[in-house]
Amino acid sequence: MNELIGFVNGNSIRQKVLSLLASKGEMEGKRVSKTLRVVYPTIAKTLEELEEKDLIAKKEEVYFLTETGTKIEKMVQQI
Repeated sequence: MNELIGFVNGNSIRQKVLSLLASKGEMEGKRVSKTLRVVYPTIAKTLEELEEKDLIAKKEEVYFLTETGTKIEKMVQQI
């Protein structure tokens, strides 16, 4: 768990993506990019990293927090 918190805290874009998905629910990658005003290739790489760590999942083109992602996002907010 601490490893995942460190992974998220180590990158402000990861933090922002998790926070955004926590507050807005599910979103397409391009919408995440526009909302955060970060170029899409950076967001695509970040989404891929978060998905590999099982913090988010993808159904068709829509990303959403997993149960683990929700827990980690809440813990990161408290730091």
